[in-house]
Amino acid sequence: MRAIRAGLALLLVAGCHTWQERPVTAPDPSTDTGTLRLTTNQGARRVTLERATVRSDSVVGRLVDAANRRGDSWVPDSSIAKGKRAAVAMAEIGSLEEQTDSATRTVLLLVFLAALAFVAGIYAVGGPKSG
Repeated sequence: MRAIRAGLALLLVAGCHTWQERPVTAPDPSTDTGTLRLTTNQGARRVTLERATVRSDSVVGRLVDAANRRGDSWVPDSSIAKGKRAAVAMAEIGSLEEQTDSATRTVLLLVFLAALAFVAGIYAVGGPKSG
């Protein structure tokens, strides 16, 4: 039961967010954003920073996740110091994505979970009755 609850919580959190590409340049050097995911120029490394600040020369934030490209997939880097402050030079950033809330995905997920709970409730009381 605990695994089901954990899975549903993960689904709820992941289902409500999406990544949106944004320009690598900063319109305001002190702009605080939420969570940013950046990929290096060569596309070999991807880093996720929370409470990130886009500066004129770098992106600075707390390290959440890092991964290295192996073929067509990303392999998590378990050697990183999660939660530590990190900076990546603008010259090394190939793409920059900002995590945003998605109202549509959240509503669809809640409708799906309500339908799932309804079906589970029907089967919990003996299943559908056929006349």
